[in-house]
Amino acid sequence: MTKKEADMSDSKLDKLAEVEGKTVDDLLQDAVIREDCKGICMNEGCDYTTEVEPDQQAGYCEVCGTKTVKSACVLAGIM
Repeated sequence: MTKKEADMSDSKLDKLAEVEGKTVDDLLQDAVIREDCKGICMNEGCDYTTEVEPDQQAGYCEVCGTKTVKSACVLAGIM
């Protein structure tokens, strides 16, 4: 992963936590307890969020119409 990709992942993980009204730690703890977790579109300018499987790396974004949704666990490097 390039530095730009890592920065984007960190930024999107922070945005996902903000949208959910949680800290990143709380967001990841929820993902460990549940069978699914939150995911966010990785396209610039799109912050679409949805429930996804913890290992999701190419989920469908209903706003962009692309397979660019990644789970919080993937963004955090857990999966």
